[in-house]
Amino acid sequence: MRRLLIVLTVCLIAGKGMAQTPTFVAEATLPAVTKDGFYEVEIVPALAVYLNESFGNIRLYDAQHHEVPYLLREESARYYAGQFTPYEILEKKQEEGCCTSLILHNPKQSELNSIQLIIRNAEVTKEATLLGSDDRKQWFALKQHFSLSPAANANGISEVKIVDFPLSNYRYYSLRIADSTSAPLNILNAGYTEDSRVEEAKFTEVPVRKITTGQKTGEKNTYVTIRFDTARLVDKLELKMKGAPYFLRHAVLYEPQQRASKKGETSTYYNRVEEMEVNSHHPTTLEFPALKVKEFLIVIDNQDNPPLEVAEAKPFQRRRYLTAYLKSGMTHTLDVGQESLSTPAYDLAFFKDSIPDQPQVVHTGVITVFEQKQAETSPTFFTTKAFIWVAVIGVIAVLGFMSVKLLKETNAQKKEGL
Repeated sequence: MRRLLIVLTVCLIAGKGMAQTPTFVAEATLPAVTKDGFYEVEIVPALAVYLNESFGNIRLYDAQHHEVPYLLREESARYYAGQFTPYEILEKKQEEGCCTSLILHNPKQSELNSIQLIIRNAEVTKEATLLGSDDRKQWFALKQHFSLSPAANANGISEVKIVDFPLSNYRYYSLRIADSTSAPLNILNAGYTEDSRVEEAKFTEVPVRKITTGQKTGEKNTYVTIRFDTARLVDKLELKMKGAPYFLRHAVLYEPQQRASKKGETSTYYNRVEEMEVNSHHPTTLEFPALKVKEFLIVIDNQDNPPLEVAEAKPFQRRRYLTAYLKSGMTHTLDVGQESLSTPAYDLAFFKDSIPDQPQVVHTGVITVFEQKQAETSPTFFTTKAFIWVAVIGVIAVLGFMSVKLLKETNAQKKEGL
């Protein structure tokens, strides 16, 4: 009896273990790196077609098939702040019952469209006016009656407040902050930032199989269909239309999807992704959360105007990377599992700040796609759900039988003792 129980338990555990072994659908080899360190492995569009919604069904392995931990990173816009240059404050006075007056000197008459104020932390809103002058005698309005609301900085005792205004090159600027009903703000400094820049996120163009444009009789819409060869990962779409010298029209981007009824019948419905405007001056650019799509439909409302045609349509995938520590002289492989494969949990996630910024990018080699027919057909006996349930019921039955038998033996021993 004990042997039977042990056999059933072992079979049950083995069946579960075999059922949980990950199945990979695609694999790519990485080129050997020249030295140990952190690298970024780019997920190209050809690999992205196999990703699930969480991008977690990816595994990295070394030459011994040991799993290599990684961090998933995606491109985003980067802001680089330049050097802060203070203005010469020619005058700073507080007029009782009126305002705080600040006169700043711009000796080179540089073209400016903002002033940065360094203000001691305060939770208050003030009304301000900004004036400009070339001689400090005649002042001209730049920005009137705007709100100045410095927010408290949790990491310091001061906060930078940026005042935006139309581009100008006055030699002097006068900032007047109304203080008639409350205490004044403590302005520590004023200036501007040189050489600040924004680096836009990088994208990779996604190949398109076919683009069609058409109209339906009796309707005033243009229908644009963008089809892919398979479900593609798309984060951005650039659209340029033609057909009239000048146009400005409303449009809607849809994602066709399939759904099945209770009777098993399949129908198509259109999921609205985003609204937009198409115009004759520049291409329309849409950015949206990652979508896995086989097709896009764009409906343009022409109203009473002539229909438009597509001049150019470009879908893009946001660049994503696996940041991992790779060893030199060793072959590494990137495997993509089935969509049901869960996201791995690595200790590396707790050490993001210790990883160098923007490591060297490594590109994958040829992608091998595995046939899934064997996995889909004839499952082994020990991995079927039927076997697992039979094993569970068998174990319960054996345990119940042994419990009843043990109870009877105990009662019999008690009677003999009497």
